[in-house]
Amino acid sequence: MKRIVTLFLSLVLLLSCLCAPASAMFDPSLFYEVQARSAYIVNTDTNIIVYDKDSSRQVPAGGLTKYMTIALLLTNYADQLDNTFQMPFAISDYVHNSDNADMRSNETFTYREAVYAMLLRNANEAAMGLAYSLSGGDLAGWVSQMNTLSQRIGTTGSTWTDACGLDSGNVTTAVDMYLILRYLMSFDAFVDISSAPAFTMPAKEKHTKSFVLLNQNVALNKTSGGSFYRKSMQGGMCDVMAYKNDHGDQSYVSWANQDGSTYIFCIMQSPDTCDTYGYANRRPALYETTRLIDWVFQSFSIQPALDTDLALAEIPVKYSSDTDTLKLYPDNSMMTLLPSSGDGTVTQKYFHLPDYVCAPVQQGDVVGTVELKLAGETIGMVNLIAGQDVSRSSLLYSFSKLQEFFSSLYLKVVLVVSAVCAIIYVAWVLLNSPHTRHSSKKVHRYGRPRD
Repeated sequence: MKRIVTLFLSLVLLLSCLCAPASAMFDPSLFYEVQARSAYIVNTDTNIIVYDKDSSRQVPAGGLTKYMTIALLLTNYADQLDNTFQMPFAISDYVHNSDNADMRSNETFTYREAVYAMLLRNANEAAMGLAYSLSGGDLAGWVSQMNTLSQRIGTTGSTWTDACGLDSGNVTTAVDMYLILRYLMSFDAFVDISSAPAFTMPAKEKHTKSFVLLNQNVALNKTSGGSFYRKSMQGGMCDVMAYKNDHGDQSYVSWANQDGSTYIFCIMQSPDTCDTYGYANRRPALYETTRLIDWVFQSFSIQPALDTDLALAEIPVKYSSDTDTLKLYPDNSMMTLLPSSGDGTVTQKYFHLPDYVCAPVQQGDVVGTVELKLAGETIGMVNLIAGQDVSRSSLLYSFSKLQEFFSSLYLKVVLVVSAVCAIIYVAWVLLNSPHTRHSSKKVHRYGRPRD
């Protein structure tokens, strides 16, 4: 059996990718040195982990807790978002000085308006007021449901202790936030609301006029986003509000799409010092997110990993007078994420094939598979199919079967048993022949009697 050996494409960018640390498939360090304590970037089209830095490290969730409150809301009320609730006075003390959307007690809001307030302004009053109203005042029960849903989604390092993230007991991980955001992205309402640069809140009982909520995700706003603006940004949330001269670590969980490729970015605890854009409102995690968005879309693209017109392997054929070997081709090109400067040759191919095939063979028959790996990670498995019809020679087949019969264990056993039986039979005949019986009789001699 022949195996095709493939080599890595020796380009500088590719080499930098393949020399990534053990926890990451690729390393952006030649483009940007990630300073966040943990990070997790995934291409959602292929489920390939593009970058992983200590993604299971537990960190404070802060305002990102609202993603779980929204997840619980959409799970149970996705078709009732225009229902209303009244902002309870009971949560006013808890959210004091962090009521970021100015949603006042006893005002009436729709569930949808509360989601806008949470996603655009990180509004703690929206999260707590909604949770209080929907749970009938049982905030502990709401939080319990948050934890149950979180575990159903697949999180393993997250604990939720309130609905908005003000409590320090809310903790999560980069990989858990990826799972939660991916779950949320399955709801159209979440995707639509997250992408809004601004939202006009209608007039309320204590607001005589409508008022505008500007999205804190300034990467969405071409007019006011400045250096943060990215056309590919689709939506995201920071764990805190970005206030003037605010300092400290920040986390940002978002997603971006360009040319049909979608990535989720979970950047956790970026230090304030990494934001070099120079604006008064410090956004270190969003700064790192924008740099990594640039790296991803400049470095990778969805490409075919295989050429269906190119034979990948060749194996022996038995019982045919037409050919001794059969060429095998991939049955699909397997579109996947690859370095933009490379092509399918950068993948490592591991063949799973029989030692040979027996004629007859029809073109298109599946003969084996090829496993594709990139930087040591399996990215897919593709069937290998016969590239031509191969007929069977009756003479060769009959001769081969005859040869197999004469060399078979069955024949050997029969011959041995027959030989043993023959030996036993000969021995039996010899022992029971008349001559043998006569010679074995004793001769008695009788003498004459004495006088």
